[in-house]
Amino acid sequence: MLKKRFIAGATCKQCQKQDVIRWCKDSSTDQEWIECVSCGYHEDKPNEVMQAEHPQQHTDNMVHIVKFK
Repeated sequence: MLKKRFIAGATCKQCQKQDVIRWCKDSSTDQEWIECVSCGYHEDKPNEVMQAEHPQQHTDNMVHIVKFK
């Protein structure tokens, strides 16, 4: 099953338009990517996920930052 959700406030790296980026995930393969619905820009999720610079005290509420190229 393919899930697609828009990312509010995100700006496309290629066309510089705002609110045109959506996050996509294929649940059968666990592949994730972002894509621009305006210009077709596409970027796969990196393998490494960075931890937030100032993580919260509780591990259940850990915030992770996914940095696309």
